[in-house]
Formats: sequence, structure tokens, C-alpha cells
Amino acid sequence: MIDVELDIGLEWRNSGFGQVEVEKAVDAAVKFAGLPGLSDYPSPIEVSIKLSDNDEVHALNREWRDKDKPTNVLSFPTLDDGELNSLRHPELVSGSIAPQRPDGEAAQWTLKQVQGDEPEMELLLGDIILAYGVCEAEAAEKNIPIADHATHLVIHGMLHLLGHDHIEDDDAEAMEALEVKALASMGLPNPYSV
Repeated sequence: MIDVELDIGLEWRNSGFGQVEVEKAVDAAVKFAGLPGLSDYPSPIEVSIKLSDNDEVHALNREWRDKDKPTNVLSFPTLDDGELNSLRHPELVSGSIAPQRPDGEAAQWTLKQVQGDEPEMELLLGDIILAYGVCEAEAAEKNIPIADHATHLVIHGMLHLLGHDHIEDDDAEAMEALEVKALASMGLPNPYSV
């Protein structure tokens, strides 16, 4: 359903977390995200995920969040609230090849040239980047495999790309519940009860 462009850094190569595991985590997040329009989107949908290191994530966290330290996962969504609303309520969009914003203007999806002469609309959800060192330390602290923790973080990052956040307590509880359901669908335990 979602095309995953994955860049795997050297530290991640022997972690047991690769393309197959990332795709399963992405699919699980999408299943519970509450965006029925994704399944009916007429063209490819893509997310870019980079399994990186603490230094790169530290630099990005400092530049984009004014936090001078590495973190486990960063998400950079490309869809705005109107585009997400169109995917949340596809029944409101009639006779359109691409979702409409609530103000009636066409959503600004990215065009990507594909085989042949005709461009095809591709929905770019955004980028997710994980820091190996932070993920490894957190997994060790929880006494779980790094692949299980990274699965949780990809699901968490995907939910951010799909419009969920945890700024307010109610939103945090709702987002955590979605993460728990997505992980359970993959046979993984609740990370918040560890």
C-alpha cells in the first residue's frame, strides 16, 4: 500500500531491522491511523525512512526543534491539515482525482515522472529518521530487542506523518492507544507497560 524508501546506515546493518520490518511497521500504523482515503488514493503513496546515527539526528533535532541533543525518532510530515482532512473524510471529495482541501482548492500533491509520458500523482507523506545509539540504549533499558523498539518508533513516526501528535494529554493517550493496537497487530507487547 505504501512505498517505503529506506536508507539503512551502517550501525543498523546487524540489528535485525530492515526493509521487511519497516514495511510491516508502516502498514500497521496506516491500518490504525484513521485515514480511510489512503486506501482509495489513486496513485502511489510514499514515505522516506532513514535508519541513521545519533550525530545526524542530533544535528536535525538542533536545527528543526531547537533541542541540542539526539532523540530516538524525528518525523517531518509533508501534508497539511487540509490534505489530511481530505484523507480522513474522502466521502467529502467528489469527482476529483486528488483530494480537495476544505476551502475547495486542489491539494498540492507532488508530481513524479513515471514510465511513459504521463506524470502520475504521488502522495509523499514525509520523512522519518531514527538514531541508532538512542534506540539501542532505550531498547537495552527496556530489555527488548532493538528491532522491536525500532518497530514502535516507526509506527510512532508514521502516526505523526498522518496527523497525530502528543502535545496535549488527551492526544497523547489517543496516539499511544493507536501505537499499542498497531504493535499488538504485529504480535508485539504494549511498550508503555514495560
